[in-house]
Amino acid sequence: MRRLNQHPAGSFADPEAGERALALGRISARVPGTPRRIEQRLSVTAPRRGQVTDVAAGQYHVPPSGRGRRGGYLGYAAFAVCVVVPVLIATVYYLFIASGQYVTEFRFSVQDTSPTATAMPTGLTAVLGSSPGSSSNNNYLVADFLVSREVIDELQRQIKVVDLYSSPNIDWWSRFNSSKPIEKFVPYWQSMASASFDQVTGLATATVRAFSPDDALLIANTMVKLSEDLVNQIANRSQRDAIRFAEEEVIKAQNRLKENRAKLLDYRNRVGVIDPTTSVTLSNSTLIQSQRAALAQLETQLGTFQRQNLSPDSPQIVNLKNQIKSTREQLASTEGDVARGVNGAALSKVVGEYEQLNLEVQFAQTMVTGTMQALDQARANAASQHLYITPYVRPTLPQSSVYPNRFLSILTVAAISLGIWFCGVLLTRSIRERYA
Repeated sequence: MRRLNQHPAGSFADPEAGERALALGRISARVPGTPRRIEQRLSVTAPRRGQVTDVAAGQYHVPPSGRGRRGGYLGYAAFAVCVVVPVLIATVYYLFIASGQYVTEFRFSVQDTSPTATAMPTGLTAVLGSSPGSSSNNNYLVADFLVSREVIDELQRQIKVVDLYSSPNIDWWSRFNSSKPIEKFVPYWQSMASASFDQVTGLATATVRAFSPDDALLIANTMVKLSEDLVNQIANRSQRDAIRFAEEEVIKAQNRLKENRAKLLDYRNRVGVIDPTTSVTLSNSTLIQSQRAALAQLETQLGTFQRQNLSPDSPQIVNLKNQIKSTREQLASTEGDVARGVNGAALSKVVGEYEQLNLEVQFAQTMVTGTMQALDQARANAASQHLYITPYVRPTLPQSSVYPNRFLSILTVAAISLGIWFCGVLLTRSIRERYA
């Protein structure tokens, strides 16, 4: 094998191939039994400009190519783009451009003073908690209403809330573009206003941010008023429904009473009596009793005359017998009328039908009385309000801006930028090691 150090001065086309050849030559020289000749072709070229090799000394020097310097420049540029520039922009914005945001809040609770709400819970209600119409649900409703689209429409109608948040005095990044539709203002409003409800204490808190103290106070006071209007609307709607239902029940009961009275009147015209229980039955009973009393008296007189041994053909006995016969016939006729009834119908059937119709009339009258009392009670409940909103902490005029927290925001931007830059460095190095 031709020794590598005997080559004329030159350079290998591939520096890595040269290094491998040198290492192989050294190994073959040290290890006994190694073949003296290694068949390996090495391409030797003339040295290029800027390349210096020392093969005779067994060393291969790679001249600097400038890649490390360029890599350092790229790293500095990446650090400047990912960290320095964002931090400078955030510093300028938060210290000199960002508009101050003023915060005010109010706290409230919805109270239900109706008898059903203030009564002690019993049975299943005591175990499960409040009923579906309790004040806790009303607190939920009000808190959700304050961040809804409907409250935005009401605020826009009363105080032009979109104009307050799109004022030219607000920095361009924070203000709302008034040319956008109202649907785009909903998420903006939800970022500027918040409402929460604590189920343990039963208290609700609403917070609103604005770019001036007066705007914050105006918006908060309007929200309090809208909350009260919502609670009144909920209470009035239930009361109106109760009154309407009571009025409908009264009308139904009155119509039923009219129908039953019409049936009773038709029956009276058909049977020819006003009240069979008092007119026919009572009069016939009185007449039968008087006829029986007269018959008993006549029979007593006849017995008295017969005990005096008067002749059966005597005028007194014949007269008494004729009276007794007539009285018996009248009694039989009267009893037949009672059994036969009015217009050929049985009096018992007439009395039964009349009592049934009269009972229906009395029941309808009772229903009318009860429904009218319920209507009066519903109207009395509507006259007295049972649902109240109590803002125990009212909005106040803020004295200083709370948002944005300028130094904390700058530090946050710096931390995020450093994190992005560090992740980029790790990713770049891993890719280089993988494909080098």
